[in-house]
Amino acid sequence: MLQFLEKLGAKAIEMFGSVYEVFHFAFVCLFHALNPRSYNPAMIMVLIKQIYFTAVQIIPLFIVMAIVFGSVIIGVVIYLATQYSLQSEIGVIIITVVIDEFAPFFTALLISLRSGAAVNTEIAVMKVNNELNTLNVYKIDLIDYLFLPRIIGGIISTTFLSLLFAIIMLTSGYIFTFFYMSIDLSTYKYLLLDALEIKDLLILLAKSFAFGVLSMLIPIYSGLKTQKSYTAIPVSVLNGMVLIFKRT
Repeated sequence: MLQFLEKLGAKAIEMFGSVYEVFHFAFVCLFHALNPRSYNPAMIMVLIKQIYFTAVQIIPLFIVMAIVFGSVIIGVVIYLATQYSLQSEIGVIIITVVIDEFAPFFTALLISLRSGAAVNTEIAVMKVNNELNTLNVYKIDLIDYLFLPRIIGGIISTTFLSLLFAIIMLTSGYIFTFFYMSIDLSTYKYLLLDALEIKDLLILLAKSFAFGVLSMLIPIYSGLKTQKSYTAIPVSVLNGMVLIFKRT
């Protein structure tokens, strides 16, 4: 019994220690983000490259997926609404499903799988190759040069792509409503605009911000915790992805 309590206490201390480290790391990154001196030319250059890699490069694929998912999901919503005699609530249901829930979640999922894993691998490889120590020797701030551009890039990319995803989904959803319910474009726009509220946009922005932070902060932290062995790199990436999906 005593051994069980000792193991339980050790696990609890380890868990609280990890949580403290994560929050401390997040607080330090936030402090640097609020410091104007962090935004030097080198940091801006890395930030622009990160946004290009995270958001711009995947726009063609993103548009196709938004059209496909938009048509299918809105089609299912409209079909179920008509089955349960909820035609008058179609606009509210579509706005809630697309803007409040699906758009930010799907965008965060795609960015995590693509850019989150890449960032985790990049930081882990730099840790194993002692590149992080080299940057410290040359007095290069790791947070300003490596971490902050990726976190801010993740926030900007997630927010931009979430808005784009929502717009494309709502637009492509009209195709289904036109053929299934014979709703003209002006009526469809009225349904959406009448249901859209400021809180829906605030929810989208808040979720995009939170998901953007988590999709980059967790992979960076996981990469920093990588043991100095090449075989530990895939383990670090896997652990980072599991943590992201737990938090989202």
